[in-house]
Formats: sequence, structure tokens, C-alpha cells
Amino acid sequence: MLAILLVEDQYFARLALHTVVDSREDMKIVAETASGAEALPLYRKHRPDLVIMDLRLPGMSGFDAIRAIRAEDAAARIVVLSNYDGSEDVHRALDAGALAYLTKDAGADDLIEALLAARRGRQYLPLALRGLLENRIPSDQLTARELEVLELLTAGMSNRDIGERLGIAEKTVRIHMTHIFDKMGVEDRTQAVLAAIQRGLVHLK
Repeated sequence: MLAILLVEDQYFARLALHTVVDSREDMKIVAETASGAEALPLYRKHRPDLVIMDLRLPGMSGFDAIRAIRAEDAAARIVVLSNYDGSEDVHRALDAGALAYLTKDAGADDLIEALLAARRGRQYLPLALRGLLENRIPSDQLTARELEVLELLTAGMSNRDIGERLGIAEKTVRIHMTHIFDKMGVEDRTQAVLAAIQRGLVHLK
């Protein structure tokens, strides 16, 4: 019997996952939580064969929860099931230690396939997500300050507002903008925001 820890904050998503898993005789959800911070204590308690992890969680993010579990147990096998579908999200999840990544619109058969692949210690990515990774522009091309500017830009702030928030001159903000546009291959603020969201560099609150 495949023991699964479910980390998901949306009630109906948990219900749907129970429906899929409970329909099989070879797997069972042995514990669940809506909190990333509670994932590690539950992992320690139950030592599940697999973890199904959302990324957008209250408090500790799914990325950090994956890292915490993997720091505790390097052999932990984690399947991400998330609304995030940007190339940077997939990269960060795999880099944190996840074995498989699915978006929440995936079918039940895809989920079962991902779970069984992860059980065998094999990576699982749908074809579309593999394509995203191949075309990914690494976030480390942007400096920490440029990522801060990009996040505030996505929040709808003007250059002046961004400068005031970060304690830098408006002229410096414009220089950061120029670098961001060049590195992302975009021509204006709107394109930068759209590209940042699509790639998972930033997320709308």
C-alpha cells in the first residue's frame, strides 16, 4: 500500500484527490494538511512513501516545505500538483527536490502515472512542461534587486513608487528597468509583466 501525505490548502482540491486515490487499492492518503509549516512534522510522524505538494500555501510556501522535507530525508519522494505553470516554478520545484510536477488541470490518469513514477524514484513531467523547461530563461540572469523591481512593477507601481519603496532614486529604477527588458527580451512594462507571470518569476497575490 502506497502511503501518501497530502499538502493542499484548498478543500475541494483535497476532496478531488481523495476521490482519485481512494478509488485504488494500492494507495492511501494517510495524512493531510493545508499548511506548509505542518508538512514536515506530519512527514516525520507518518514517513509516507510519497508527498503530494501544492506550492501556493499559507505561511510557508510549497517550495520551502519541499526543501524542509528533503533536508530531513534526502530520499523523500514528492509530487507537485499546482496552479503555477511557469517554467521558473517547475524549475524551482525540481531544484528543491520534487520528482514530478503536474498542474491542477491534469487528469486522474496523469496523476496516477506521476505517483507511480515517483514511487519508483523516476522523474515525471508532462510533455508541455518539459517544453517550458527547455525554453526557460533562468531567473539568475536577473539580480536580486531586478527581481524586486519586477515584482513591484507587476503590482502596478510606477517608477517613482518603486524607488520610494526600495529607497533608491527614480533614475536608478529606470536603469534597472532597462536591464530587465534587455534580459527578458521585452520592449515595455506590459510585456515584462506578462512574461514574468507566464514564466513564474512573480505571482499575482
